[in-house]
Amino acid sequence: MLTTTRPRTTPVPPPCPDRACHTDIHGRLWKDTTYLRNDPDNWRWYCSRCGQHWMPTREQFAWYRTLPVA
Repeated sequence: MLTTTRPRTTPVPPPCPDRACHTDIHGRLWKDTTYLRNDPDNWRWYCSRCGQHWMPTREQFAWYRTLPVA
């Protein structure tokens, strides 16, 4: 049986939970790694439009933890 796997691409960040920010690209969340230190899971979502930080879900921590392998 032949199976094919697609290489994992960098996922698009989710939109800001604040619905007022959904109007443009600036309403997308960004992975803020300012306070990583020695803990790779010490990052938060940041919305550049409203300036708020959001806690990622457990699934988002797993999905966005590492960069895709080329």
